[in-house]
Amino acid sequence: MIADLLTRLEEEKDQWMYEAIARFHETVLLVDGQKYTFTTGETLEDQLIQIRNLEHSLWKQKSLDLEQMEKEMLSIKDSIDKDQRDLENLASTLDDLHNELAVYEEKQKSLDGIQLEKFTCYLHHEFNFDKKDQVVFKERKISRLMESYQNVEMDILDFYQRQLSSIWLVLTHSMENLPSTAKFDFNTKPPRTVLSLKHGRGLDQYIKPGNFEEDYQIVLDTLERNNAMVYDYYESQVNQFVQDSTAEITRLQTLANEQQRSANENILELQEKKRKKEAQMIELQDRLSNAKQEWVQDSLRPQLLDDLLKEEFVKAVSGWQEKLFAENASDEERWVYHHYCQIILKQAERIFENE
Repeated sequence: MIADLLTRLEEEKDQWMYEAIARFHETVLLVDGQKYTFTTGETLEDQLIQIRNLEHSLWKQKSLDLEQMEKEMLSIKDSIDKDQRDLENLASTLDDLHNELAVYEEKQKSLDGIQLEKFTCYLHHEFNFDKKDQVVFKERKISRLMESYQNVEMDILDFYQRQLSSIWLVLTHSMENLPSTAKFDFNTKPPRTVLSLKHGRGLDQYIKPGNFEEDYQIVLDTLERNNAMVYDYYESQVNQFVQDSTAEITRLQTLANEQQRSANENILELQEKKRKKEAQMIELQDRLSNAKQEWVQDSLRPQLLDDLLKEEFVKAVSGWQEKLFAENASDEERWVYHHYCQIILKQAERIFENE
């Protein structure tokens, strides 16, 4: 009879582990959707230790995966924030370039507005005329012609000097605050022809009206020639300064336009990168949300297995102890039940100690 009891208990000593595994399989769905399978020859205790270790390992790995996803999402967020800062900086750069180009355009308009006006020679306002529209006799003098000539010559020079002063201010203002070394130093010694009268080498007074009129025309022609020479002299300098300044402003405009084009390209590229990262962020947030739910569920699996093992262990020990302390149990039976209670106790200790 004792031999039969030993045989039966030997068969039942692993039953509590079978029951725990079966209940665990019924309660949870494993990662691969299948029950655990093991190689032939492994003891149930070894299999159960493997199950516990694998469950703990899977949960730890999912914890690491979850942590890695959170780090990845934080990294993407930091990258998106950096892209946004770069976009804001580029937008500010574009504003600066837009303002810079507006300044160049305004300066160019100032240059385009520069024009040297030509002096108009008038000699008649230096004399008084009679009813026949001729210079009155008393003013038909060499001295009067020479004085008139000098007055008009002074008017010519003063006319251009005043213009050059205004033009110099415009040129200087146009190149102000620009990285330019341009200097606008006008040469102020224009060439002029010498006046050579044909008559009046004796008396100061012209006796013949025709002689006076001829010299009068000579004075007027000489003034017009000198005026043309002075005008050409200064106009060539003004044109050269304007051309040089325009070339410099054009160079700066080209550079600013290139920088503007590059900034726009960078903005488009950054916007596309940011859009992809935001889409990646949304996808990762969904994955992370699902992963957290799975992580919470899976975190219960190792504890569930341990709880089931403890329940089945207590159930098995309780059943045997009930028979152990039964009034009709013989000493041999009590020893056998006690012995097998110790066996499964050692099994449980080995299982729970093995992490």
